[in-house]
Amino acid sequence: MRKQISAIERLKELPPVFRGADLTIRFQWDSKTASQYLYLWKRRNLVQGLGGHSDVFANLLIAQYPDWEKALLMAMPSAVVIGVEVLRRVGWTTQIPDRPNVAVTAKHPVFKTNVYNIEARDLVWFAKVAPGIRRDGDVAIVLPTLAPAWALADMLKREGWGTCGLWPDDLDLEVSASDEADWRAASVAFGMPETRLIDQAALSR
Repeated sequence: MRKQISAIERLKELPPVFRGADLTIRFQWDSKTASQYLYLWKRRNLVQGLGGHSDVFANLLIAQYPDWEKALLMAMPSAVVIGVEVLRRVGWTTQIPDRPNVAVTAKHPVFKTNVYNIEARDLVWFAKVAPGIRRDGDVAIVLPTLAPAWALADMLKREGWGTCGLWPDDLDLEVSASDEADWRAASVAFGMPETRLIDQAALSR
């Protein structure tokens, strides 16, 4: 007699982050059976969905603390970290956003999630910021991110001081020659006046 494999044992076979649709391939299930298992796992708090109709789930049995960056890239491969979170990571501000802002291309499906604030941007924006996207940072960081100077320029161009979540005196800049070069490139890309990055923290309200 064929051994019955429990729902827990099945979940142990899955990676820390997975797609619901993958269950039909991995276990040779039909879509109804896959949905039943997902429902059971979610009810027992063994998996957690990224959100919306993304069909991406964190396997809490394997990893208690979900790798949401990996999950987000799985659902929306164009994702790039932008905004205050970028500046916080490099120590330019102590402000902590409620949820990190992430830009994704509006050309592809966009899903809502409680983990990130998702902003749909058009392909023109992605083309402009392409020189400022960094993918070679800390190995613990999965998501690509805008370079800090590019992130600040984007915030000021789109929203301005205050509305973007920062005032000049919220900044504590340690600017390198590379940062100034990024700021000049971003200013040109966004059609902003030529200024020095280091001067931004000296501006008054």
